Amino acid sequence: MRRIVLGGLLSGWVLLLAGCGFQLRGQAQLPPELSVVYVQSQTTIGTPPGALSRKLRRLLADNGVTVTRDPAQAKAVIAILREGSGRRVVAVDRLNVKRQYFLAYDAAYQVTLANGKTLIPLEGLSANRTLLFDENAVLGFEAAQEILVDNMAEDLAWRIVRRLQAIGS
Repeated sequence: MRRIVLGGLLSGWVLLLAGCGFQLRGQAQLPPELSVVYVQSQTTIGTPPGALSRKLRRLLADNGVTVTRDPAQAKAVIAILREGSGRRVVAVDRLNVKRQYFLAYDAAYQVTLANGKTLIPLEGLSANRTLLFDENAVLGFEAAQEILVDNMAEDLAWRIVRRLQAIGS
């Protein structure tokens, strides 16, 4: 009896989702002028590109875009002009122990075609998260902060891809 009820509920949810037009995101449909892209990151010599630049390269490749290391071969250049993360304290307890942090990831980018035409002028993006601190789990706090920063970079990379997809529509 229980299986029948659960099966009926599951079937109802599937029909409800199908009826409302819900679809999984799938692969992004980017315009043809973005078939070969060079991602330029503003880093100093000897330092690796930031998390956003790395995530964007991987995400574009996963969506069928050829990401080249040579800007001369690219049909378009996505220039990450600024990217970085930071944190600030937003709550302390009565003993002045920091209990809550605000994490932010900011970036600025622009997209230029090989012929010099600007496809997307300079645009700023930001994402933020809140992180609670527990003095009994300091190592866990640092790991959680790294995961949240990585998650924000992934979010911004997806926002850039969706913006590029909207240009082709």
